Amino acid sequence: MTDSARELTELEKDALQEIMNIGFGRAAADLAEIINLHVILSVPHIAVLQSDEVIRYVQEEIPDTTDMSMITQFFSGKFSGGSFLVFPHGEGRKLLKIFDGEMSLLGENYDIDILEKETLVEVGNIIIGACVGKIAEMLGDVVTYAPPRFFSQEQIYGTLGSVLNTSDSFAILFKTVFNFEQYNVSGYLFLVSQYSIMPWLKQAIAEFLGPYE
Repeated sequence: MTDSARELTELEKDALQEIMNIGFGRAAADLAEIINLHVILSVPHIAVLQSDEVIRYVQEEIPDTTDMSMITQFFSGKFSGGSFLVFPHGEGRKLLKIFDGEMSLLGENYDIDILEKETLVEVGNIIIGACVGKIAEMLGDVVTYAPPRFFSQEQIYGTLGSVLNTSDSFAILFKTVFNFEQYNVSGYLFLVSQYSIMPWLKQAIAEFLGPYE
């Protein structure tokens, strides 16, 4: 494949960004219904990077990488890849407020660290499912999901490295920043797809643009 064929054209990037904007908007509406939370998702950024550039990109995009946690979930279909939901330090503990009612029922009989981890996994599963599902739907695909997994700070880069080292030499990366407004909680969602989906992705974008041409 030629270098020019590797890249998305500006028109394709603009179309994909619009697809993601619409998809994330619908996902935010679903999230508001499912967990009664108003979620703000930023305009997504799309890039085609060499796999070994992805970790550096993640490091540069997150201001404080001293104590993060990450939820990963892989999805498969024509649109396939991995989702990496990164919460900076302290954001997970804030999310526990969502479950104040349930926590009061537990009394003192819970481990706060385990509860935080379970909360991040549950919230991550909902966010990733909503966002990836809507994007896939708009591209004419249906995806299935592997179970979400939690990774602590010391596991994050090793996990990303092992995933990216087994993928194509290029990765298509999508990034958005999400914010739970009423809890002042924010995080970063990265979707990384192997380069092998590029022919299908280009075709799906062309079909999306068809009615507008």
